[in-house]
This record gives sequence, C-alpha cells and structure tokens, in this order.
Amino acid sequence: MGMETPVDFMREMSQAFPHTAVVQGYGLTETSGVVIGTPPRDAVRKMQSIGRPVHFMDVRIVDAKGNPLPPKRHGEIVVKGAAVMKGYYRNEAATKERIKDGWLHTGDVGCLDEEGYLYLLGRTDDMIITGGLNVFPGEVEDVIRRHPKVKDVAVVGLPDPGRGTIVKAVIVPSSEITKEEILKFCRLNLSPFKCPRMVEFRDDLPKTSTGKISRGALRRMEKS
Repeated sequence: MGMETPVDFMREMSQAFPHTAVVQGYGLTETSGVVIGTPPRDAVRKMQSIGRPVHFMDVRIVDAKGNPLPPKRHGEIVVKGAAVMKGYYRNEAATKERIKDGWLHTGDVGCLDEEGYLYLLGRTDDMIITGGLNVFPGEVEDVIRRHPKVKDVAVVGLPDPGRGTIVKAVIVPSSEITKEEILKFCRLNLSPFKCPRMVEFRDDLPKTSTGKISRGALRRMEKS
C-alpha cells in the first residue's frame, strides 16, 4: 500500500455522506487483500488510523533488526496470520527476504497507538534522513495539504552536501500562493527539521496507474 488517505479528504467524504462510515483499510497482494481495517464505530474517533488487524491476523512495528517496538514508536510494519502468502512462486530467495519467522515485512513504515490501532507513515524507501533525523513525507504532506491554497503536494528528499538530504515540497496550488506562505505555515505546524528547505509549484504531480503520487518519478525528474 504505502500511502494513507488524506484526513481532509475523509472529512469531506463524511460530510458529503453523513450516514456512511468512511474508514481506511490496509492490505497487500502478499496478504490476499485487506488484513487491517477500522471498525465503523471508530470512523470518527480513529479517522487518521488505518485500523486494527482482522481476525486471525497480527501486526507489529519493528526496528531495523526486527525487534518489536512499543506504541508510538515508528518502524516497519510486519504482519502475520492466515492471510499471509506461503511464498513467491519459484522464488525462494525473495520469499526469505520478505517473510522472516512467519512475519511478512511490508516495507511500509508506521506506528501503533496504545489501543493497537495502526497509523501509516509511508514506505521505508521514501523516508528522508536529514541531519541524522528521520522525516516521513506523508506527515509533511498532511500538514501542507491543510493549507487552503494547496490542492495537492508531494514531498521528496534531495541530496545535500551539508545535511545528507533536504526536504523538498512540490505543490499544486489551488490559488495564488507564495513560497513564504508555505514555509510560514510549515513552521507553525512542524518541527524545524521537518520543514521543507525547497518549495516548487507545478500544475500537476506524477501519479501511478492506481492514482497514487509517484515520489519515485519526482526523484527521477529532479535528476534529469
């Protein structure tokens, strides 16, 4: 999966369909469909969450060494249970890479709260390390997307000789806006190290065939 639904969009859907529970779910090809979901009763209370494991499934957040992490700590999402595939067809090496001790390593980054609800932050390969600190693009995008003059946004990391990587925001504005307005808004809502160092305005963003923002395509465009 790798990308959560923007909360503002979910609020708009809830207002448009007031008698319908708008919830998120999570699943991969390797899990035969959705294995984590938000119960309708928690549609509003846990709107930012992608839910809890369904029956016969379990989820953990682990560090780079595979050790389980406590609630509120960010790490890789791993899942285990009846829905997890047995393996990739005729590819034992790839299977061993993804399934370790029965746990499927999703490549997605998230955290659990004290109630066991999962929050998706993005892909491990999308994470930006700037000055030794981790920045999750989805978190920065959620903040910038709340600005009334922003239609859409994508955040990527760019090489920097001093910090290793810097944060760049590529924005599709809904009306006229300046870089200074964006940076001021970010400083009010984000830790300093998470604020973009670069801002670019574009008419649109590259998307995948499923409609997700393609950060990989953006990074390739930066290099070209």
